[in-house]
Amino acid sequence: MPAELYEAWGPLASLLYGHLPGSRRSLMYVKCTRLMRASRFSLWARLRELLAERGLTISTTVLVHLFPDGPEAETGVVLSDGGRVYEFDLVYNRMREGSDRDAVIEHWQDITDHWQAHPLFSEIADAFVWRPSARRTYLDLAEETAQAI
Repeated sequence: MPAELYEAWGPLASLLYGHLPGSRRSLMYVKCTRLMRASRFSLWARLRELLAERGLTISTTVLVHLFPDGPEAETGVVLSDGGRVYEFDLVYNRMREGSDRDAVIEHWQDITDHWQAHPLFSEIADAFVWRPSARRTYLDLAEETAQAI
């Protein structure tokens, strides 16, 4: 499902966790997820490949954050459609052009049981509220039927 359908939940999640509505920090997961799902840049294409190899469905996975961590890595946090939270390092030589095509994931860690103590805990909590439902509900069916009529 496209991220745009769930963008309205961003402000609600922000308010629930004490962020100012529309703050950049609280919407980072929306921006990162959009890039992860659709960007044609090689870094994002490679990240999609690597996450898929780990069994994640890109269309329902939320990329909470991806940020530089030194000259050879990006540190990221993802939320799977099954509700698992993973932290990882995307390793490549950021200073060498084209090396992102050969990036690898290192230090893949399931932090589901203790993400509340993670430095990005509020962003992870927001992502839980914002993410698309992994299951179709009666409301989804009713909405689709109403649109078809």
